[in-house]
Amino acid sequence: MARVTSIYRYPVKGLSPEPLGRVEVEAGQPLPHDREFALARPSAPIDRENPQWAKKGLFAMLMLDEGLAQVSTRIDLETLRLSVKRGGHEVAGGRLDDEEDRKALEAFFWTLLPNFTAPPVIVRSRRGHFMDKPDNVVSLINLATVRELEERWRTPIDPLRFRANIYIDGAAPWAEFDWVGHEIRIGGSAFYVDRKNGRCGATNVNPASGQRDLDIPRSLRTMFGHKDLGVYLFARQSGRISVGDWVEHPGAAPRAAEAPPSPRTFEPREGRYICSGCYFVYDEEAGLPSKGLAAGASFAGIPEAWRCPDCGSSKALFRKHFAA
Repeated sequence: MARVTSIYRYPVKGLSPEPLGRVEVEAGQPLPHDREFALARPSAPIDRENPQWAKKGLFAMLMLDEGLAQVSTRIDLETLRLSVKRGGHEVAGGRLDDEEDRKALEAFFWTLLPNFTAPPVIVRSRRGHFMDKPDNVVSLINLATVRELEERWRTPIDPLRFRANIYIDGAAPWAEFDWVGHEIRIGGSAFYVDRKNGRCGATNVNPASGQRDLDIPRSLRTMFGHKDLGVYLFARQSGRISVGDWVEHPGAAPRAAEAPPSPRTFEPREGRYICSGCYFVYDEEAGLPSKGLAAGASFAGIPEAWRCPDCGSSKALFRKHFAA
Protein backbone atom coordinates (compact mmCIF):
# COMPACT_ATOMS: atom_id res chain seq x y z
CA MET A 1 0.00 0.00 0.00
CA ALA A 2 1.20 3.52 -0.76
CA ARG A 3 2.15 6.05 1.88
CA VAL A 4 2.55 9.82 1.94
CA THR A 5 6.23 10.79 1.78
CA SER A 6 5.85 14.57 1.78
CA ILE A 7 3.29 17.38 1.78
CA TYR A 8 3.87 20.88 0.39
CA ARG A 9 2.04 24.11 -0.12
CA TYR A 10 3.20 27.14 -2.09
CA PRO A 11 2.13 30.33 -0.29
CA VAL A 12 3.36 32.52 -3.18
CA LYS A 13 2.66 31.28 -6.70
CA GLY A 14 5.91 30.47 -8.52
CA LEU A 15 8.08 30.67 -5.41
CA SER A 16 9.40 28.14 -2.91
CA PRO A 17 7.44 25.23 -1.44
CA GLU A 18 6.71 25.04 2.27
CA PRO A 19 7.07 21.47 3.57
CA LEU A 20 4.40 20.36 6.04
CA GLY A 21 4.50 17.47 8.45
CA ARG A 22 0.72 17.52 8.71
CA VAL A 23 -2.15 19.73 7.60
CA GLU A 24 -5.86 20.06 8.28
CA VAL A 25 -7.83 19.61 5.08
CA GLU A 26 -11.27 21.17 4.70
CA ALA A 27 -13.85 19.49 2.47
CA GLY A 28 -14.19 21.28 -0.84
CA GLN A 29 -11.07 23.39 -0.31
CA PRO A 30 -7.42 23.28 -1.42
CA LEU A 31 -4.65 23.05 1.15
CA PRO A 32 -4.85 26.14 3.38
CA HIS A 33 -2.75 29.09 2.14
CA ASP A 34 -1.74 27.31 -1.08
CA ARG A 35 -1.02 29.92 -3.79
CA GLU A 36 -2.63 32.61 -1.61
CA PHE A 37 -0.21 35.24 -2.94
CA ALA A 38 1.07 35.86 -6.45
CA LEU A 39 3.25 38.20 -8.51
CA ALA A 40 0.96 39.72 -11.14
CA ARG A 41 2.43 40.94 -14.40
CA PRO A 42 2.45 44.75 -14.49
CA SER A 43 0.08 44.89 -17.49
CA ALA A 44 -2.31 42.22 -16.19
CA PRO A 45 -5.92 43.39 -15.66
CA ILE A 46 -5.88 42.37 -12.00
CA ASP A 47 -7.29 44.52 -9.20
CA ARG A 48 -4.64 44.85 -6.48
CA GLU A 49 -7.27 45.47 -3.79
CA ASN A 50 -9.65 42.69 -4.78
CA PRO A 51 -7.79 40.26 -7.05
CA GLN A 52 -9.67 37.37 -8.57
CA TRP A 53 -8.44 34.09 -10.00
CA ALA A 54 -6.90 34.49 -13.46
CA LYS A 55 -5.03 32.29 -15.91
CA LYS A 56 -1.42 31.62 -14.99
CA GLY A 57 -0.03 33.52 -17.98
CA LEU A 58 -0.97 36.75 -16.17
CA PHE A 59 1.41 36.01 -13.29
CA ALA A 60 5.12 35.48 -12.82
CA MET A 61 5.71 31.75 -12.58
CA LEU A 62 8.27 29.14 -13.57
CA MET A 63 6.42 28.25 -16.77
CA LEU A 64 7.80 31.45 -18.33
CA ASP A 65 10.04 33.00 -15.66
CA GLU A 66 12.68 30.51 -14.55
CA GLY A 67 14.62 33.33 -12.86
CA LEU A 68 12.36 32.87 -9.84
CA ALA A 69 14.16 29.60 -9.12
CA GLN A 70 17.38 31.50 -8.41
CA VAL A 71 16.14 32.28 -4.91
CA SER A 72 14.47 30.50 -2.03
CA THR A 73 11.64 32.14 -0.13
CA ARG A 74 9.89 31.70 3.17
CA ILE A 75 6.78 33.49 4.40
CA ASP A 76 5.61 33.73 8.00
CA LEU A 77 1.84 33.54 7.59
CA GLU A 78 1.26 35.13 11.00
CA THR A 79 3.38 38.26 10.47
CA LEU A 80 3.24 38.12 6.63
CA ARG A 81 6.99 38.67 6.46
CA LEU A 82 8.52 37.28 3.28
CA SER A 83 12.22 36.38 3.35
CA VAL A 84 14.15 35.93 0.12
CA LYS A 85 17.50 34.13 0.17
CA ARG A 86 20.19 33.40 -2.37
CA GLY A 87 23.00 31.04 -1.47
CA GLY A 88 21.70 30.85 2.09
CA HIS A 89 21.89 34.63 2.66
CA GLU A 90 18.88 36.93 2.82
CA VAL A 91 18.90 39.33 -0.11
CA ALA A 92 15.44 40.83 0.39
CA GLY A 93 12.70 40.77 2.98
CA GLY A 94 9.72 42.60 4.34
CA ARG A 95 6.10 42.43 5.37
CA LEU A 96 3.59 41.99 2.60
CA ASP A 97 1.03 44.12 4.44
CA ASP A 98 3.45 47.09 4.64
CA GLU A 99 3.34 49.29 1.53
CA GLU A 100 7.01 50.29 1.57
CA ASP A 101 8.19 46.76 2.24
CA ARG A 102 5.95 45.43 -0.51
CA LYS A 103 7.27 47.94 -3.05
CA ALA A 104 10.86 47.04 -2.14
CA LEU A 105 10.08 43.34 -2.61
CA GLU A 106 8.39 44.02 -5.94
CA ALA A 107 11.49 45.96 -7.06
CA PHE A 108 13.71 43.05 -6.05
CA PHE A 109 11.65 40.45 -7.89
CA TRP A 110 11.83 42.64 -11.00
CA THR A 111 15.58 41.92 -11.06
CA LEU A 112 14.71 38.23 -11.56
CA LEU A 113 12.19 38.96 -14.31
CA PRO A 114 14.09 40.44 -17.29
CA ASN A 115 11.07 40.21 -19.60
CA PHE A 116 8.96 42.47 -17.37
CA THR A 117 8.69 46.13 -18.35
CA ALA A 118 7.94 47.17 -14.76
CA PRO A 119 7.97 45.54 -11.31
CA PRO A 120 5.44 42.78 -10.66
CA VAL A 121 2.49 43.51 -8.39
CA ILE A 122 2.18 41.39 -5.25
CA VAL A 123 -1.47 40.42 -4.77
CA ARG A 124 -3.30 38.35 -2.18
CA SER A 125 -6.47 36.31 -2.57
CA ARG A 126 -8.37 36.47 0.70
CA ARG A 127 -11.19 34.13 -0.31
CA GLY A 128 -9.64 32.06 -3.06
CA HIS A 129 -6.30 31.20 -4.62
CA PHE A 130 -4.07 31.69 -7.65
CA MET A 131 -3.55 28.06 -8.57
CA ASP A 132 -3.30 27.08 -12.23
CA LYS A 133 -6.86 25.77 -12.21
CA PRO A 134 -9.85 27.75 -10.94
CA ASP A 135 -11.36 24.89 -8.94
CA ASN A 136 -10.23 23.89 -5.45
CA VAL A 137 -7.93 21.02 -6.28
CA VAL A 138 -5.12 19.24 -4.44
CA SER A 139 -2.37 17.81 -6.63
CA LEU A 140 -0.73 14.40 -6.13
CA ILE A 141 2.41 12.83 -7.60
CA ASN A 142 3.29 9.13 -7.50
CA LEU A 143 7.07 8.86 -7.04
CA ALA A 144 7.11 5.42 -8.65
CA THR A 145 5.90 6.99 -11.90
CA VAL A 146 8.70 9.57 -11.75
CA ARG A 147 11.27 6.80 -11.21
CA GLU A 148 9.87 4.86 -14.16
CA LEU A 149 10.38 7.92 -16.37
CA GLU A 150 13.92 8.35 -15.04
CA GLU A 151 14.68 4.82 -16.22
CA ARG A 152 13.08 5.37 -19.63
CA TRP A 153 14.77 8.72 -20.22
CA ARG A 154 18.04 7.83 -18.43
CA THR A 155 18.18 11.07 -16.51
CA PRO A 156 17.39 12.10 -12.92
CA ILE A 157 14.12 13.98 -12.40
CA ASP A 158 13.66 16.02 -9.22
CA PRO A 159 10.03 15.39 -8.11
CA LEU A 160 9.80 19.00 -6.94
CA ARG A 161 9.68 20.02 -10.60
CA PHE A 162 5.99 19.08 -10.45
CA ARG A 163 5.17 21.42 -7.52
CA ALA A 164 2.58 19.01 -6.14
CA ASN A 165 0.86 19.14 -2.77
CA ILE A 166 1.08 15.44 -1.91
CA TYR A 167 3.81 12.98 -2.87
CA ILE A 168 3.24 9.27 -2.35
CA ASP A 169 5.34 6.13 -2.71
CA GLY A 170 4.57 2.42 -2.63
CA ALA A 171 2.00 2.37 -5.42
CA ALA A 172 2.90 0.93 -8.81
CA PRO A 173 4.02 3.30 -11.58
CA TRP A 174 1.08 4.92 -13.38
CA ALA A 175 -1.41 3.35 -10.95
CA GLU A 176 -2.71 6.81 -10.03
CA PHE A 177 -4.27 7.11 -13.50
CA ASP A 178 -6.45 4.10 -12.67
CA TRP A 179 -7.80 5.95 -9.62
CA VAL A 180 -9.41 8.71 -11.71
CA GLY A 181 -13.15 8.65 -11.07
CA HIS A 182 -12.72 6.89 -7.72
CA GLU A 183 -12.28 7.88 -4.08
CA ILE A 184 -9.11 7.42 -2.05
CA ARG A 185 -8.48 7.94 1.65
CA ILE A 186 -5.40 9.58 3.11
CA GLY A 187 -5.17 9.73 6.89
CA GLY A 188 -8.32 11.32 8.25
CA SER A 189 -9.57 12.68 4.93
CA ALA A 190 -11.21 11.32 1.79
CA PHE A 191 -10.49 12.60 -1.72
CA TYR A 192 -12.13 12.15 -5.10
CA VAL A 193 -9.56 11.63 -7.88
CA ASP A 194 -10.98 13.96 -10.49
CA ARG A 195 -8.59 14.00 -13.45
CA LYS A 196 -5.05 13.68 -14.72
CA ASN A 197 -2.70 16.64 -14.49
CA GLY A 198 -1.45 18.02 -17.81
CA ARG A 199 2.05 19.39 -17.35
CA CYS A 200 3.38 22.75 -18.54
CA GLY A 201 6.79 24.34 -19.12
CA ALA A 202 7.32 24.92 -15.39
CA THR A 203 8.40 21.28 -15.10
CA ASN A 204 11.33 21.96 -17.44
CA VAL A 205 13.01 24.15 -14.79
CA ASN A 206 15.45 22.43 -12.45
CA PRO A 207 14.41 23.63 -8.97
CA ALA A 208 17.99 23.33 -7.73
CA SER A 209 19.75 25.27 -10.51
CA GLY A 210 16.98 27.42 -11.99
CA GLN A 211 17.97 26.18 -15.48
CA ARG A 212 15.68 24.75 -18.16
CA ASP A 213 17.45 21.43 -18.62
CA LEU A 214 14.59 19.09 -19.64
CA ASP A 215 11.50 19.25 -21.85
CA ILE A 216 9.08 17.08 -19.90
CA PRO A 217 5.75 17.98 -21.61
CA ARG A 218 7.23 17.40 -25.06
CA SER A 219 8.90 14.16 -23.95
CA LEU A 220 5.64 12.86 -22.48
CA ARG A 221 3.72 13.79 -25.61
CA THR A 222 6.32 12.22 -27.89
CA MET A 223 6.40 8.98 -25.93
CA PHE A 224 2.76 8.59 -24.84
CA GLY A 225 0.69 11.03 -26.89
CA HIS A 226 -0.25 13.16 -23.87
CA LYS A 227 1.46 15.49 -21.38
CA ASP A 228 -0.14 14.07 -18.21
CA LEU A 229 1.73 13.29 -15.00
CA GLY A 230 0.06 13.14 -11.60
CA VAL A 231 -3.59 13.66 -10.72
CA TYR A 232 -5.89 16.29 -9.24
CA LEU A 233 -7.94 15.50 -6.13
CA PHE A 234 -10.99 17.10 -4.53
CA ALA A 235 -11.24 16.90 -0.73
CA ARG A 236 -14.56 15.23 0.13
CA GLN A 237 -14.07 14.96 3.87
CA SER A 238 -12.42 17.32 6.33
CA GLY A 239 -9.61 15.83 8.37
CA ARG A 240 -5.90 15.75 9.03
CA ILE A 241 -3.36 14.27 6.64
CA SER A 242 0.24 13.65 7.68
CA VAL A 243 3.52 12.45 6.26
CA GLY A 244 3.54 8.69 6.72
CA ASP A 245 -0.21 8.24 6.30
CA TRP A 246 -1.39 5.23 4.32
CA VAL A 247 -3.16 5.84 1.02
CA GLU A 248 -6.22 3.61 0.62
CA HIS A 249 -6.92 3.40 -3.08
CA PRO A 250 -9.15 1.32 -5.39
CA GLY A 251 -8.24 -2.34 -5.57
CA ALA A 252 -8.35 -2.52 -9.36
CA ALA A 253 -5.32 -4.10 -11.00
CA PRO A 254 -2.72 -1.34 -11.20
CA ARG A 255 -1.52 -0.18 -14.57
CA ALA A 256 2.06 -0.92 -13.52
CA ALA A 257 1.39 -4.66 -13.54
CA GLU A 258 1.55 -4.25 -17.31
CA ALA A 259 3.91 -2.18 -19.37
CA PRO A 260 3.31 1.57 -19.17
CA PRO A 261 1.71 3.20 -22.21
CA SER A 262 3.65 2.33 -25.33
CA PRO A 263 5.56 5.03 -27.20
CA ARG A 264 3.66 6.48 -30.13
CA THR A 265 4.54 8.13 -33.42
CA PHE A 266 2.67 11.01 -35.03
CA GLU A 267 2.21 12.19 -38.58
CA PRO A 268 3.67 15.69 -38.93
CA ARG A 269 1.03 18.10 -40.21
CA GLU A 270 1.18 21.76 -41.14
CA GLY A 271 -1.03 24.24 -39.37
CA ARG A 272 -0.25 23.38 -35.75
CA TYR A 273 1.03 25.98 -33.28
CA ILE A 274 2.11 25.27 -29.71
CA CYS A 275 2.21 27.56 -26.66
CA SER A 276 5.76 27.77 -25.32
CA GLY A 277 4.42 28.01 -21.80
CA CYS A 278 1.73 25.40 -21.26
CA TYR A 279 2.16 23.35 -24.51
CA PHE A 280 -1.43 23.89 -25.64
CA VAL A 281 -1.64 23.06 -29.36
CA TYR A 282 -3.79 25.11 -31.75
CA ASP A 283 -4.69 23.07 -34.84
CA GLU A 284 -5.89 25.16 -37.78
CA GLU A 285 -7.75 22.19 -39.23
CA ALA A 286 -9.90 21.77 -36.11
CA GLY A 287 -10.06 25.44 -35.11
CA LEU A 288 -11.38 26.29 -31.68
CA PRO A 289 -15.17 26.67 -32.04
CA SER A 290 -15.69 27.11 -28.29
CA LYS A 291 -13.57 30.29 -28.53
CA GLY A 292 -15.07 31.59 -31.76
CA LEU A 293 -12.45 30.15 -34.13
CA ALA A 294 -14.08 28.02 -36.81
CA ALA A 295 -12.44 24.94 -38.30
CA GLY A 296 -9.85 26.07 -40.82
CA ALA A 297 -9.20 29.42 -39.12
CA SER A 298 -5.55 30.29 -39.81
CA PHE A 299 -3.30 31.08 -36.90
CA ALA A 300 -1.93 34.11 -38.71
CA GLY A 301 -5.45 35.55 -38.90
CA ILE A 302 -6.04 35.38 -35.16
CA PRO A 303 -5.89 38.89 -33.60
CA GLU A 304 -2.62 39.72 -31.85
CA ALA A 305 -4.56 40.40 -28.62
CA TRP A 306 -5.71 36.76 -28.54
CA ARG A 307 -4.39 34.72 -25.62
CA CYS A 308 -3.78 31.03 -25.05
CA PRO A 309 -7.10 29.51 -23.90
CA ASP A 310 -5.25 27.25 -21.48
CA CYS A 311 -2.75 29.49 -19.65
CA GLY A 312 -3.55 33.03 -20.86
CA SER A 313 -0.13 33.65 -22.46
CA SER A 314 0.05 35.99 -25.46
CA LYS A 315 -0.11 34.84 -29.06
CA ALA A 316 3.56 35.85 -29.44
CA LEU A 317 4.58 32.84 -27.34
CA PHE A 318 3.22 30.34 -29.87
CA ARG A 319 5.53 28.61 -32.34
CA LYS A 320 5.04 26.09 -35.15
CA HIS A 321 4.58 22.58 -33.83
CA PHE A 322 5.45 19.32 -35.52
CA ALA A 323 4.84 16.31 -33.32
CA ALA A 324 7.68 13.79 -33.62
